[in-house]
Amino acid sequence: MSPSINKTIPWIAAGLAMASALLFAIYTDHRWEDWYITFRASKNLAEGVGFTYNLGERIHSFTSPLGTLIPALLYYITWNDEAVIWLFRVVNILLLGTAAKLVFSMFFDKLKAPLWLAFLITLLLVFDGKSMDFSINGMETAFMLLGIVLFIRELFRDSMPNPLRIGLIWAFLMWSRPDAFIHIGSILVGYLLFKNRSLPYIRAFFRAAVIGVICYLPWLIFAWAYYGNPIPNTVLAKGSLTFSTIIDRALQYGQAIFTSLIDGDGPFIWIFAPAYFQTGGWPQLLMFALKWLSYLVVFLWAIPRVSANARFLSFAAFCIASYLIIFSPFIYPWYIPAVTIISVIALGCVLTQLATTTRGVASKSRPWVPAGIVAVVMAVQVWVYTGGLIQMKQQQELIEYGLRKEIGLWLKSEAQSNKETVFLEPLGYIGYYSGLTMYDYPGLGNKTMINARKKLGSESYIELVNYIQPDWVVVRPGELKTTKPEQTQSFESNYTLARSFDRKPTIESLSIYGRGFLRYDSQYMIYKKKQTDSKKIAYGR
Repeated sequence: MSPSINKTIPWIAAGLAMASALLFAIYTDHRWEDWYITFRASKNLAEGVGFTYNLGERIHSFTSPLGTLIPALLYYITWNDEAVIWLFRVVNILLLGTAAKLVFSMFFDKLKAPLWLAFLITLLLVFDGKSMDFSINGMETAFMLLGIVLFIRELFRDSMPNPLRIGLIWAFLMWSRPDAFIHIGSILVGYLLFKNRSLPYIRAFFRAAVIGVICYLPWLIFAWAYYGNPIPNTVLAKGSLTFSTIIDRALQYGQAIFTSLIDGDGPFIWIFAPAYFQTGGWPQLLMFALKWLSYLVVFLWAIPRVSANARFLSFAAFCIASYLIIFSPFIYPWYIPAVTIISVIALGCVLTQLATTTRGVASKSRPWVPAGIVAVVMAVQVWVYTGGLIQMKQQQELIEYGLRKEIGLWLKSEAQSNKETVFLEPLGYIGYYSGLTMYDYPGLGNKTMINARKKLGSESYIELVNYIQPDWVVVRPGELKTTKPEQTQSFESNYTLARSFDRKPTIESLSIYGRGFLRYDSQYMIYKKKQTDSKKIAYGR
């Protein structure tokens, strides 16, 4: 092909990635719960009342420094909530386009893949629904994707690693998510095991680490000084695992790897599956294909004749997936795209090997093998993408706008003061639109909940409510169930049902994939604390 066309294709890849993300943004207008948790801290910072969630309480209520500081800057410039979310989307869409362009260039220029194959591999990113969704719904996903692609691109170079470039990339990843050291370490260990572990390379990576630490150190110092702890409360609140628990989960995970070959979804299916696929409502054929695709990708490193690039990336995906399965209480879907992009590039390396070698299964005269594989994977990706697009549109309209935002606005209208307190689990919309002081479970934005959980040694909602005594309680049906009658009696003596919100009939009438995800948040009940005479007098009643 002509040089001009070769130069145009990468930009087409970038444009398609940006168009895919923009379509997700315009069609769904999806805004994740965590966006409003983060943005409340961003807005408080911009307004000069503190870099925290509840006013007067210094809590590290967000995870991503860049994902919080950039919205704070955008709000300081615009003073408009809608402008901030859309400008932040534009930033993320540009990052996604850059990542897609780099992926294409890596395969076409560095790995010498056929143009058609490099383009199709890039489309696997373009049609990864979770990558698109969590890049436009307020999360830091696009930052992580770009950082990982930049790091892998450096490792694909034929020359000695550049410590400065790699160190800056590592710092960018850490500023994107402080747990990015897991991704960095997994990729690096895989590279040293399967590609190059010579002493000069190890020295170069050590110098890169020093540069990365220096560049990330300002945030660590600030967080430690301001919050008293550099670890985000979003991590601390979810609890810590004991050594015995870690061993038990590791053993169960090891067993599941083999038992799921015969029955079940498999421990890695979430790498390519829809967000919250566990709630059901997705075709079994799709789940079957996703299960075996995930197994293939995470165990490429165990196949000796596979290329070194595919093996080290596959090993990295396996390590990150293992970490999330063992150490995370739940594999939250915004964690997944970082593993997916590594898996996609690993798969692309194998397909490139098949398409270019004359000694392997395929050759230049038989491109149908890699073409067939990538076509099947593409069909699965598009299936998940379109189903997720429709699902998240309904989620936004019926649950986020039609339920949680309405609850927040209702609480704001009913409360006598913004100092009134609310117990709930879904902190984002309700906390943001009510403006009240939130005691969320498990305690992402406050210490009161964490201290109560420790003191009581309990995770029971009703026990925590009876102990904390908030002014309002927002729960889903069944969340206040307990086997202790005295707890129920105590709650009923102090609280009365103020209002219920129900979108379940509408959701049950929908014909979409993944309806169970919407069903989970379709009903809420709001309880109000019964007022004592002194409070009635204080409110002028």
